Amino acid sequence: MLVVIGGIARTNENAGRAGAAKGTTDVTAGSGAVATAATPEQALPKTQLAFLDVVADYQARFRSASSELQQSASRDERRTALLNAFGSRLTVDGWLGTLHKLETNTEGKAIVTIRLAPNVDLKTWNNALSDVMHETMIEKGTPLYTALMEMAVDDPVMVSGSFVHSDQDGAWETSMTIDGSMTAPEFLFHFSTISKQ
Repeated sequence: MLVVIGGIARTNENAGRAGAAKGTTDVTAGSGAVATAATPEQALPKTQLAFLDVVADYQARFRSASSELQQSASRDERRTALLNAFGSRLTVDGWLGTLHKLETNTEGKAIVTIRLAPNVDLKTWNNALSDVMHETMIEKGTPLYTALMEMAVDDPVMVSGSFVHSDQDGAWETSMTIDGSMTAPEFLFHFSTISKQ
């Protein structure tokens, strides 16, 4: 009983965070519906819809898997589906979401998370050590940093940039466990622009 109540509370909390932007749009994705943080006037780009469709489809497949072997196979299948959805490029333009996290590290570099849908995020690393190879955190003094200074958590935003390639997931996913990777993925992202909507 406690597990069920806890699960309901967490689901409602995540849905509340994702719907913080003015208006949400339900997108039927694979075998489940994905609520996105787009304003009613804005249609999601086709590439974003395809991406969210793949993620939602494999979230459902992972949850319904009856063994760890099936779960592992679903991760491999998601990698292929994500790469097929992107074609040869991992770049995106004009995707819509909600500014979910805006912080700085000890050097003042911006740490950003954009929520595309409940339990689907694009993010920078949150510490300099993890970011040594990827350089995803946003440097002070850049136009993007300046633009972020005028934004706040829960603002609806439009983003462009590129995913970091990964052999394991196609697009680099930062979760520590396969469960996190498949059910609440946080994809590492190089943001080129973030604009308030």
